[in-house]
Amino acid sequence: MYTEAQKGVLMSCFNIQSINNTVDGQATAVSKPIGDAIKTLAKLGSNDMGSIDSLPNIFSRKLISYKQLRTYFRDVSAGDTIFVQYPLYISYPAFLQVIYYLRFFKRCRLVFIIHDINSLRIDSDAGLRGMGHTNNATLSLKNELRILKLASDILVPTEAMREFIMNTKKVSANIVVFGMYEYLSNSLKMPVFQNQPTMIFAGNLNKAGFLSKLHQSDFHYEIYGKRPATFDLPSSLDYRGSFPSDELVSQFTGGFGLVWDGISANDISGVMGNYLRYNSPFKASMFLASGIPVVVWKQAAIANFIDQHHLGITVDSLSEAELIIKHLTDKQYAEFAGNARTFGLQLRKGARFLSVLEDTVNPGK
Repeated sequence: MYTEAQKGVLMSCFNIQSINNTVDGQATAVSKPIGDAIKTLAKLGSNDMGSIDSLPNIFSRKLISYKQLRTYFRDVSAGDTIFVQYPLYISYPAFLQVIYYLRFFKRCRLVFIIHDINSLRIDSDAGLRGMGHTNNATLSLKNELRILKLASDILVPTEAMREFIMNTKKVSANIVVFGMYEYLSNSLKMPVFQNQPTMIFAGNLNKAGFLSKLHQSDFHYEIYGKRPATFDLPSSLDYRGSFPSDELVSQFTGGFGLVWDGISANDISGVMGNYLRYNSPFKASMFLASGIPVVVWKQAAIANFIDQHHLGITVDSLSEAELIIKHLTDKQYAEFAGNARTFGLQLRKGARFLSVLEDTVNPGK
C-alpha cells in the first residue's frame, strides 16, 4: 500500500465504471467486483469518478454532448492514467465517445480492467447481448476491438482470456493476468466448515438452465437467487431464496460451492457454459473467500488453478461430482476446506490485485 506522500505522486490516476446492482432484474453480486476494484484503486491514490451511467444525455441517452464530456472530465489532464472497469454499460456510441475523448482529446493512458468480454457470452434467452446491443457475435467482437485496441494496458482474470484477445491480432496493449477476482472483507476471521454432501449454487438462475435437469438427482443442492423466469426449479432442490451479496455468504453451512453454467448437468454446453473456458466466475471467489471449496468444470479457465492449489474438485459432469463428494472422507474435505480458507483470506485482503495495479502504474519498479 502507498504512503500519503507516494499517493501524492499518483493523484493523476482516475477510475470510471458502470455500477449496477441488478442484471436482467435479478439481485446479483455483480456490483461487488466493481466496488472491490474501486476500493483497491483508492489505495493507489486513484480518484473515483463514480458511475458513468448517467453521462449520456442526448439522442435518447445514446450519445453524450461535448459540454457534458468536458464537464465530467474537467479534472483530467494529458498524461493521466484512467482505469476503465470494462465494459461500461452505456450505449455503444457513448462508450466509444468516452474512450475516444480520453485517448485522443485528453491524451490519457487507458488501463482496462476486464470483467467480461460480452462477445463471448451472447445469450438471447438470458437477455445477454453483445457490444452494440447485437446478437451477432462477429459484429459484437468488432465493436469491442474498436475499444480494446485503444488501451495501453489490459488486465484480465485468466490466461485463456488473454490468449483470446491476443489471437485477434487487433490489440497491441500490454495484457496482464491478475487471477481470480478479489472478494474484499473487513473481517479476516474465516469460518470452519464440516464435511457434508452438499453443493451450493448461487447467482442469476436464468443463466443456469442445468438446474432444471436435476429433477432425478437425490443429491442435496442448495440454491440461492431469484427464481428463474425461463424454467421451473425441480422440487427436489433446496431453494433458499435471494440475498444481497453481503448477506449471502452468511447463509452457507458447508459442502462445496458449485461453479457451473449452461443448460446441461452432464457436461458443459450452451453459451454461458462455454464462457467458463475464458472467465473467472466471481462466484468462485465468493465461495473460496467464504472458506468453501469449489466444484469446477475440468475445461474451465480456472480448473488448473483449482487443481494445483487443491481448492476443490474438477469434474466433467455433476453426476461425477456427486459421486466424488459422497465418498469424500472428513480428512480429505478438511484439506480442501483448509486450503480454501488460506486462499480465501488472500482474496479478502485483495493483495494480489493490488500488486498487479502497482506494477501497472509503475512498470519496472
